[in-house]
Amino acid sequence: MLVEEAVWTWERALPLKYVLVSEEWDGELIVWARCADADGLFVEPAPRRERLTLVECAPTGRLLKAVERVRHRAPAPDGSGGPGGLGHLDLIVDRPEPGTGAFCSPDAHRWQLLDPVLLGCRPSARDASLVDVTVEAEVDGPVWHRTEPADARWRLFNGAGGAGLGNCLRADGLYAHRPLPCAPPLRLTGCEPGERLLNRLVRSRADGDRVTLLALDRSGRVMRHQEHMPLGVVASRPSALGGALVDLWLGEGPAVRPVPAVRPVWDAWFEGPPAERGAWAAFPPEGRAEWAAFAAARQGADGPLPDPVRHLDGRHITDVPALVCALGEAVAGPGGHYQQCWGALRGCVCGGERPPAPFTLVWHDAEVARRALASVSVDTAGGTPYVDDVLRLLEKVGITVELR
Repeated sequence: MLVEEAVWTWERALPLKYVLVSEEWDGELIVWARCADADGLFVEPAPRRERLTLVECAPTGRLLKAVERVRHRAPAPDGSGGPGGLGHLDLIVDRPEPGTGAFCSPDAHRWQLLDPVLLGCRPSARDASLVDVTVEAEVDGPVWHRTEPADARWRLFNGAGGAGLGNCLRADGLYAHRPLPCAPPLRLTGCEPGERLLNRLVRSRADGDRVTLLALDRSGRVMRHQEHMPLGVVASRPSALGGALVDLWLGEGPAVRPVPAVRPVWDAWFEGPPAERGAWAAFPPEGRAEWAAFAAARQGADGPLPDPVRHLDGRHITDVPALVCALGEAVAGPGGHYQQCWGALRGCVCGGERPPAPFTLVWHDAEVARRALASVSVDTAGGTPYVDDVLRLLEKVGITVELR
């Protein structure tokens, strides 16, 4: 859906914040409604932590180090003696293809273990050289029950696009009943319905129409997309905002929504892309991550700065999202984005993306990030501080870094 350059307007005194659109098979953009606001867009997700046991696991790299810490009751890198945090893990099941001797790993056999915590481990019953590893995580992947063949291969990876972290015989608890997360209703207020929506309101019917919710800034430029959702209007009534506007209740909103804590970031970007550097620093880590997402959404709007020397302000780099924000700002100005596959830090085969032209990055107050992120490590081996991995990646893609 090519709407990045679109500018939406309406002839009303109140600002236009959201537009419901869909795309026809030939690329034609259909506007279902223009809306002044949305109630229920920001939702605190319900916790969905689950406990899994990776049976007869042969861990490698950072996973092996975490297992050894737990087995020997050694403190974690952050100095705590509690359960070990692992960073995101991916679990993939390779199923044998009958008669070929080959294996395949379609998306139907791929799970993300988000924010996993290593709870414990013990020698496996059949082979003491292997371990049964118990983790707690939010599991994102197939929800139906399936019996895997005995010769299926279960592999662990260092997050999406990362390198391998070992294998196991199976994952007990993975196929437990896992209902899909409920997408609560969404109320759109002060809506100006398009022709198709007016017809829908007059002749209510159920069909397969799906729409995308576009968030606009004050100038009417698209600043974010929310994922496709069903267009199921369960109620409508005249809006208190007056005129011919209506309020709409959708039975099911976007499945993935921003959390309430990041709403101030949306409000800031609604006023337009930032004109001053460092505005992201006022927000907590989740707000900085959201800021980086806004910057990525407008990638290519202004292009990189022509100066072959860029300056990175490191005073506020106290978490990983802050580094992403500061680097994007150094490369492309306020609200800018630095295009890079950060999966390269986890062993992604892409190895990183070179910028259009090499440049020198002068990193001021670099010790702030080095101290704040000393316990963070995402590389496959799990032995290198995050800042060192970033420096190596930047050097690998042709960026010269000067630390000050």
